Amino acid sequence: MATNETHDDTSASLAERAITVARRQRAIDPRAFAHRDTIPSSWNRRAITTTHLAVALDVSVESVIVRDDPDRRYGIAASTSPGDLIEVTSDGRPWYFIPDVTGFVMWTWLLLGPCLACEAPRVPVTRVAGLASLGAHLDPEPEHHFFDTATIEFHGDPAHRTHCLYAATAPHTARDNEKESQS
Repeated sequence: MATNETHDDTSASLAERAITVARRQRAIDPRAFAHRDTIPSSWNRRAITTTHLAVALDVSVESVIVRDDPDRRYGIAASTSPGDLIEVTSDGRPWYFIPDVTGFVMWTWLLLGPCLACEAPRVPVTRVAGLASLGAHLDPEPEHHFFDTATIEFHGDPAHRTHCLYAATAPHTARDNEKESQS
């Protein structure tokens, strides 16, 4: 799948685009940018993620930035490391994603959006594999309700506020509440 993006003579040159992206990367994550050659696996993973998401959403690679996620960590015990927070800027609006690490589908992401219960700004709200899945979330069937269609990752995500009934620290999840109310 290729993007419809074409760069003709009126577009910024390769040098101009490269400098713009380097400046953005440096400003967002100076440490990772400085160590891109000494820790190439992390840098390469971010570059691959950038390319795949840009193609899936049919946006320019320059509009996608991957950096450390301040809320989510992955790994085991002491060897945990920050997850990836992916920002896609389109029409002046930032869209935030995290990788889908469920392992069920390759090259999907979780769109981050606000929690309607606690107003946390970035929790997983839907799984996105491309424009159609993003569009289905943005223009849902009338009978679908947000909490019924949220990804399983929504429940217990560390970005929820601690008092939220969907937070990992909640005594039981919202699904448990629903089951109790149906009994």
